[in-house]
Amino acid sequence: MPLVSLWWKALRPFTFTISLIPPLQGAVIALIDNPGLKLGFFRLILTGIGCMTAHAGANLLSDYYDYRKGVDREGTFGSSGVLVAGEMEPSRILKGGWAAMVMAGFIGAYLVYVTPGGVFLLGLVAIGGGFGVFYTAGPIRFKYRALGDLAVFFSFGPAMVLGAYYVQAHRFSWVPVLYSLPIGILVDAILHGNNVRDIADDKTVNIKTVPILIGESRARTMFYALVFGAYGTTLLLIGFTSLPLISLIVFFSLPLAVKVTKMMRRKDNLPLSEFAMIDAATARLHLAFGLLTVASLVVHFLTL
Repeated sequence: MPLVSLWWKALRPFTFTISLIPPLQGAVIALIDNPGLKLGFFRLILTGIGCMTAHAGANLLSDYYDYRKGVDREGTFGSSGVLVAGEMEPSRILKGGWAAMVMAGFIGAYLVYVTPGGVFLLGLVAIGGGFGVFYTAGPIRFKYRALGDLAVFFSFGPAMVLGAYYVQAHRFSWVPVLYSLPIGILVDAILHGNNVRDIADDKTVNIKTVPILIGESRARTMFYALVFGAYGTTLLLIGFTSLPLISLIVFFSLPLAVKVTKMMRRKDNLPLSEFAMIDAATARLHLAFGLLTVASLVVHFLTL
């Protein structure tokens, strides 16, 4: 396989929508929450590139450390597969991961420099970067200590949305934090579905995930709660905050939610290769839900 194709496979670009939706959402919320604000397109583009580059770095580092730990090995499904198949050297993946993280760091540093009150933004960048690096790297290894849910929820939910908001508005607000909750919950659902699939494999190498700690039956219930909780949280935000009524259009993605929960319910009756796609199916739900969320906010802004 050509080197470019190998890197493309290793980066897992199909997951980047997870890190693209939050910057878009944060920027639109900034326009709604700050009447008269002019959108900084260049800063928005940089924010999106920075978030996706950090995401790419986290993917590569996760591949490296999961392979070294033995989490990713022949017969497992949780990585890009390039290391397990022997298609690339582990050291090359590690260097690529750090290169992406450094690049994201430079973008973050520039945004901190040009943003008034950038010290607050620096804190968000540092926390998000820390979650990305130490998700599988020592000494913390969030993923291996059943803290991966916290890391992905915060990083791809409140941190990214609030960071993108701050880059545009130059101030803190609880609005982007609250509005980010549904997509943050769905990102956790992606990870949780992945961890349910990998219960047996993860037990073999003695790491802890939430499904291992609470058991598969409760873990399945938690998956349903996360998926449908995103819709319930949206209803609560409409009822008790200023989230516009048009945000109900996220319910157009409900058939995808029903589909992924059926996959989880039928886990024992599905071929392993079919259930292995639970994370990808949940990621498609996140994309649909996220795009509908952003679209609803854009329509709301245009009708103000």
